Amino acid sequence: MNALRLLCLTVCCVCGLALSWGEGPAFAGQGDTALWRSIAAGVRQSLALKSRELAQIQAELPAAQAALAQTLAQESSRLDQLLLLRGVAGDTPWASRTLMMQLREIDNAVDVASASLEDMHDRLARTKEEYATLREIRHQNASREYTDLVSEELAGPGRDFRELKDEVDTVKAEVDAALGQATSLKKDVRDARKNEIERFVRLFGETYFASSGSLLRLANLRGAMDDLRQWVDTAPRFWGPILGWTDWGRFCLTGLFGFAVFWAGIALARRRWPAVSGLSRPGLFWLAAGLGLGLARHTVLFAGNQFTSLPWVLALCWGLVLLMPHGPVLSVLFGCFAAAACMDVLNMPASTIGIVWPAVAATAIMRLRRDQAGGASIVGFLTASAVAGIFGFGPQATALTEALFMLLLALGLTAAIQRRLDGLAAGRKHSLAGLASPLAVTLMATLYVAWVLVFMGGPGLMDRVFRMRLSIGKATFSLDALAMLFVVFFLLRLVQAWFFHLLAFVRLRGRTVEPALAHTVGAVFSYLTWTLFVLFGLHLFAVPLGALTWIASGLSVGIGFGLKDIVNNFVSGLIIMFGGAVKKGDIIQQGKNFGEVVDLSVRNTIMRTLDNTTVIIPNSSFLRGEIVNLTYQDASMRLTIPVTVAPGTKLKKVRKILLAAAKKHPDVLKSPPPEVAMIAFARFGLQFELYVWIDNFMKKFQVQSELATTIDQEFQDNKVMLAFQGVKVKYKPKGTEAMQLDAMREELRRKRSETFKRSRTLRRVHVRKRWPAPAPASSGEA
Repeated sequence: MNALRLLCLTVCCVCGLALSWGEGPAFAGQGDTALWRSIAAGVRQSLALKSRELAQIQAELPAAQAALAQTLAQESSRLDQLLLLRGVAGDTPWASRTLMMQLREIDNAVDVASASLEDMHDRLARTKEEYATLREIRHQNASREYTDLVSEELAGPGRDFRELKDEVDTVKAEVDAALGQATSLKKDVRDARKNEIERFVRLFGETYFASSGSLLRLANLRGAMDDLRQWVDTAPRFWGPILGWTDWGRFCLTGLFGFAVFWAGIALARRRWPAVSGLSRPGLFWLAAGLGLGLARHTVLFAGNQFTSLPWVLALCWGLVLLMPHGPVLSVLFGCFAAAACMDVLNMPASTIGIVWPAVAATAIMRLRRDQAGGASIVGFLTASAVAGIFGFGPQATALTEALFMLLLALGLTAAIQRRLDGLAAGRKHSLAGLASPLAVTLMATLYVAWVLVFMGGPGLMDRVFRMRLSIGKATFSLDALAMLFVVFFLLRLVQAWFFHLLAFVRLRGRTVEPALAHTVGAVFSYLTWTLFVLFGLHLFAVPLGALTWIASGLSVGIGFGLKDIVNNFVSGLIIMFGGAVKKGDIIQQGKNFGEVVDLSVRNTIMRTLDNTTVIIPNSSFLRGEIVNLTYQDASMRLTIPVTVAPGTKLKKVRKILLAAAKKHPDVLKSPPPEVAMIAFARFGLQFELYVWIDNFMKKFQVQSELATTIDQEFQDNKVMLAFQGVKVKYKPKGTEAMQLDAMREELRRKRSETFKRSRTLRRVHVRKRWPAPAPASSGEA
């Protein structure tokens, strides 16, 4: 801010303080008078500076007006020539694209020529604003004594400033008149460019979405030959003015300078990073050459045409091809790409492209066959494109071939970037390089789409495609908004990852942030950024927030009926996260679930049990019941290992063996130290318990098993007998269950047979005793 503006702000502050402190007579003191005299002296000094600035503007204005007038006359004549070149160029989209480039160059030339007058206009406008500020100070609503004091001290500077302002108005009127002529010419250029864009879109549709006629018909073949002869006659008349307007000397010098700068940067990178030094040197050379020519194409005035765009695009693409591991397929497709680009730049008619392109495709196929490279898909594609050219679809065949080459090139670059990021990640789960991989893929996909639209369609088509709108209700969707949303999404993921990593470097009172607190802060930051992302998406799609009132009303009803559990879990999650009862990494027991908390969100808590099973628990369940948190205050815990030895064993010997086994184990904490206690004279022997502390509950079963194994081995080495309850086994079945069942059935049949046999014998004896046999008859009677 200049000196006068600072003085004016000081005056305003003094006035405000004076008005708030007292009445008018208090302002006319000696201190206020000296202050206003100092302010008036500063205003006079600034007035002298403005006078010298006005004199400098008056001295420079004639030359600036003459230069602008000359440029406007030249560019107006060039505009008329471009409008006349429309008829000479022919109805092809590439000629129309060249005309659009030249119209943009005319607009840039007018901006460059009027830059000095624009600067003069801004300086004069600031002078007028400062005069208005001074008048406002002099006409403040204050007491009469205050007004008299201000008017007396600023009367002289105000009068001089008013005279300066009159001169400024006169000079500014001349500057505005000159800028008005430039604005009028720029309006004509914008109107001509708008009309040319509409013409380009029409020609683009007629060229790439219609057939120029099959060359198998004699009439179409004759028409194509006529178009070829007409093109040979008219094309040089179109190229001549375009090439004549290009400042080739400045273009070459700028390109050479850009090549030197980029090559020096590449050489420095080769020395510093081994990964760059391993790249192909010819590929880096062509890459630097393409970047240098591209710099010249976009910085030199009137170098924006098809003939300057072709070299830097081809050099850049060839450099990228050489930098990537490739076979003959990519090289052959680059040749097809270069041939198609040359035909487009030379403004060949569609029918002529149908004659030339089959020869180019046939040459590429023979090259692939000779090198025994390329799959059936590439050869089939080139064959189909050659046939399409014969049937009148030559421009479509060339466009698809260019798109295929650029797609393979983009895929190769994406794969190279991903390999590099994967190497930087080095297998780490939460590496920033690994998180940057999706962002790199999205950027490459966006750049590929933009490249295809710009290279094949030009700025007019790209602007038209990216500005296409689809309205659904009050939301408006567009391709540029979707691309921006995807890029911002992956950038947001990177920012969140960076924030989590930065929390590891934050120190509070000389100590790093606890993991649980870092997790809570990171979760809050994540929710906040996602909320901002949603609002940004609504802004991109032009969705007014007032249109979301019906969603809020629907949510209020839904919360009352179906969403109460979701809201309950959400509020419970906030209470848990900020209450600290359960934190990430805690060992908890909730009902039958027992394990470690691996993640905690506002919706639910994720727990990993001891058998590596993941349990997702709603947060509301934590507030309804009790929670056993084994690591609430400390992560360490005590293990109890019971041991029962035989009666008569020496107690000191057992205690010594148990303590020695505990102290040798690496996971047993030294503080608190291990302890041994004799519990009771049990039924089968002397019962001891070994108490040890470990730092993590997840090691519980491992430590128990290892200590039990060590104690058993030490007892065997020291001949200490463990007490066990004896069990007498009376019958031990053999074989499988089926065999045991068969044996039982066989035993049952045997017992039944014996029983039946005994019962039959007893029955016979009983019958003989109850009904004895009759006596035999005597022989005399017989």
